[in-house]
Amino acid sequence: MIISSLNLKGGSGKTTLATNLAVGFAKKGHKVLLIDTDKQGSALRWIGERPEDCCKLNIISLPDAAALKKQVNDFMEVYDLIMIDGAPQTDLLATVAIGVSDIILLPVTPSPYDVWATEVMVERIKQAQAIRQEIKAYFIINRYSDRTLLAQEVKEALENLDMPVLESKLGNRVAYADSALQGLSVLEWNNEKAKNEIDFLVNEIIKLGDI
Repeated sequence: MIISSLNLKGGSGKTTLATNLAVGFAKKGHKVLLIDTDKQGSALRWIGERPEDCCKLNIISLPDAAALKKQVNDFMEVYDLIMIDGAPQTDLLATVAIGVSDIILLPVTPSPYDVWATEVMVERIKQAQAIRQEIKAYFIINRYSDRTLLAQEVKEALENLDMPVLESKLGNRVAYADSALQGLSVLEWNNEKAKNEIDFLVNEIIKLGDI
């Protein structure tokens, strides 16, 4: 199974999503590889801070589209699940990641700018689905707050783009940043609400992808 966290807009929460899901699936007993395709290397930095006694997952840096396309099938012979952390504003890498993925997750913050920025990505995904109909793609709302009208408006705007929105949401919680600084997932942190969000998301993906 290959899952990609993609969005051409920076700051949408791709790495937060990818690292937390990688830990979530590792805790479920899967052998996980996290591929960091961003030259900035945020996921690499995250795992560099990770304590030795945490659950194990492997990570590589692969910010080259041709290398990703060539090697990803070889990785699938070794790992149960590959999590791709997408790079912002790298069109060719995004296209390759879309083409090799089984499930694509597009994190979007409650901002009209994020919604507008997803339109190009949605179109590219639909083109890939025309070739590989088994590709599944979903929006997930990040930094959600039920206290704001904007969050509901963004959800409705995303639904108009004709791509499903996951029931799961990631809240606007400092726990995601605080845990990341220690190389941890919120599943390994002390915020129960954040833990529940990632648990719910992992289980939702398992059902969607028959993992």
